[in-house]
Amino acid sequence: MYGTDLARVCCKDMLTRITSARCGLAPALRDDASHVHVLTGIRGWAALWVFLYHAWSLSGHSDLVVNLAGLSLDFTPLASMGGAGVTIFFVLSGFLLAIPFAEWQSGMRERPALSQYLLRRVLRVFPAYYAQLAILLLVAAWVPGQPGIDDLGALVRHLLMLFMPPPLGVEPIMNLAWWTLPIEFAFYLALPFLAFTLRPRRAVGLLLGSLAAMYLWRHGVVMRMADAPLQMRVHAAYQLPGSMDAFGFGMLAAVLYVNRLRLPRWVIPQEKWGRLGIAGMVLVGVAIYWLPGRRNEYWADNPIFYLWTPALVLGIAAIILAGVGGSRLITRLFSNRFMIVAGLVSYSYYLWHLPVLRWIVETDWFRSLEGMRFLSLLLVSTPLIFLISTLSYVLIEWPGMRFRRRTARA
Repeated sequence: MYGTDLARVCCKDMLTRITSARCGLAPALRDDASHVHVLTGIRGWAALWVFLYHAWSLSGHSDLVVNLAGLSLDFTPLASMGGAGVTIFFVLSGFLLAIPFAEWQSGMRERPALSQYLLRRVLRVFPAYYAQLAILLLVAAWVPGQPGIDDLGALVRHLLMLFMPPPLGVEPIMNLAWWTLPIEFAFYLALPFLAFTLRPRRAVGLLLGSLAAMYLWRHGVVMRMADAPLQMRVHAAYQLPGSMDAFGFGMLAAVLYVNRLRLPRWVIPQEKWGRLGIAGMVLVGVAIYWLPGRRNEYWADNPIFYLWTPALVLGIAAIILAGVGGSRLITRLFSNRFMIVAGLVSYSYYLWHLPVLRWIVETDWFRSLEGMRFLSLLLVSTPLIFLISTLSYVLIEWPGMRFRRRTARA
């Protein structure tokens, strides 16, 4: 009973903190906790989707077909496309981080202090990452067969989070999920230089520039790395220029949100943003179920390599705007307690889900399973990852956020 009460108190306190005015959100978000909860829940969706994909992959890529009332429902594409969860993270970052800069560009506030902005970003990303890096190094030293770091150069690259193709970067063999972290952080560094685009009159330029950067980078990767292993091409293609469509659509959504009361008549008025929820969910669903049968075309410099992610991120951006616009559908999906808590610990969950899954898969118990491997892996790993993620959040992320707020007031 005591443990349940303690968990309830911790969750309530965490929810209070994310709706605090000290979180650096836009005024409207600070004034309406439901908007913050929806965005936090969407972040939880992203983390859980990535986890679902890796659990499905490590358990043997089984077909996930459910027969219900005479209908055969195939959930395999949903699991196999879980990498789209990373794209959700990118769009959310583009939206949330661009809001203060968009407010500045619209004359609603002073220019954000870059030193505070960068300090907050460093304290958001590196403490939990460094803690995990240290733990995984200890595990590698004590447990035979676990991947480790062999030389000083690789260690330095890990400390700098240089997870990109060589010779500049290194493969994150200790935790393959790390490869997306430098993409996110590169956007943090680039955003202040892109702030001038965050005005309604420059929205078209922001959109076209983001798509052009994505196309030019990915096309260059395809041309130069045609014979490279697929995983190396993936890591190269989605470095920041190649992921600029996701961040760019998030930034564009921020411009619409900040200037929602003075948009032209031809733009969807804010009172109708809630309708974007259904459109966004449909677009994401179509994108997810359409691509799996065309993976070979995707990496063959086919037009879908440049068109699929823009379609996906358009749907994600629509869902985000619907969430802050009060959509009942999006609120019910993402504003429940489970999704909010998942969103609160989403960064730690993202960091820890893959190592925990790999440790379970390597056990004799899992290897002896002949059926229901995916379901068994989900049932065992989910509470364990949530426990580790919550500890990481409470012991590392939370103190970091408190320190950020103290430095902001100093």
